[in-house]
Amino acid sequence: MVAVPGEGSATTYHLRPPGGGTAWSASADGSTLFPVPVQVTHATFPADRDAVYDSRARQSSVPVVFHFADGSTGEGALVLAPAELERLHAETGRLLVGPEKATGDRA
Repeated sequence: MVAVPGEGSATTYHLRPPGGGTAWSASADGSTLFPVPVQVTHATFPADRDAVYDSRARQSSVPVVFHFADGSTGEGALVLAPAELERLHAETGRLLVGPEKATGDRA
C-alpha cells in the first residue's frame, strides 16, 4: 500500500503489488477491495478419519487438514475420480519403493 485515504492528500487507496509493479488505486470506502486469503502451505491426512467411496457419485473422498501460512488449519477433502485415485495409488506406491525411485525422474 502506497497511500491510505486521509493520509496527506490521498482520496483513494494507492496500491502497488509486492516487489514493485504498476500502481493502481481503489475507492476510499474500500468497496472494491477484497481480503486476500492466507496461502495454504501444505496438507496432511488426519489420523482419526478414514477415506470413503461413494458408489453413486463414483468418487472417493479423502479427509485432509490444510495448513496455512499464518499457522491456522482447516479441514477439507480430497475428492478423487477413479482414474485420479489410481494415479495417486501409483505415485504413492512409487514413493514407497525407495528414495532412489522418488526423484521424479521417469526414465
